[in-house]
Amino acid sequence: MKTLETTYKILSSDCDRHGFWKPARILVMMQELAGEHSGILGFSFADMLKLGAVWVVTRNEFEVLRYPEIAQTVYGKTFPGRPRRGIYPRYYQVEDEAGQPLVRGSSFWVLADVNTRQMVDLAAVSAAMPDTSGLLPYYHNPGAAEELGAGSPQRGRWQPVYTDLDRNGHVNNTRAGDQALCFLSRAADLSRHPVRTLLASYHRELTEQDQVDMAFVSEGPAFSLRFSVRGTLALRMSGRLFEQAVKPGGPAASS
Repeated sequence: MKTLETTYKILSSDCDRHGFWKPARILVMMQELAGEHSGILGFSFADMLKLGAVWVVTRNEFEVLRYPEIAQTVYGKTFPGRPRRGIYPRYYQVEDEAGQPLVRGSSFWVLADVNTRQMVDLAAVSAAMPDTSGLLPYYHNPGAAEELGAGSPQRGRWQPVYTDLDRNGHVNNTRAGDQALCFLSRAADLSRHPVRTLLASYHRELTEQDQVDMAFVSEGPAFSLRFSVRGTLALRMSGRLFEQAVKPGGPAASS
């Protein structure tokens, strides 16, 4: 199977108080699409453990074209790109019942040694990936999140807890999306101007023992959030809000 397509119903718990699909939950759907498809291809979590490695995401990016409504059935699609130097690109699209795109995204995945946590390039995995060169990616390769330079940052501290962790034993990549949304709720009118684009760059893993310092900056529709541990960069997020007022289930915005 070069591609995977699956259905999902948007739950109220997936959405914020205004009915917009939370950025963290969009990242969750991307993650689950990647995991399910990897398992079908023979590269599941258990398969990789047998090779002494685990999948780790290093970059995520998505763009919301239109927000679905609560209880709406959506269709998630994904396929991998050609591996290059141990980096495994993957592309995603979420569509409505009519096949019209709602969200497009991409990510870079790597394999990390289960003990050292250092990146490894397993030739057997790269060679076994399906040839998807004839497929048109739904979205461009993920860019690097960038911090805004202007303005005084809002600061906070995050102490991860057990429910933030995933099977790799570290804080799941999607959890930072909720932290970003909390900062945005104090800086913008999320009832009409939700997140349109989000980029995340992961620089080091976060653990339950880490005290994470956060610095949030917003400038018009743009925002960024830096996560660091003892002064060392761990994760960056950046993105933009819809400048035009939108609502769940409404038409695509032009800007």
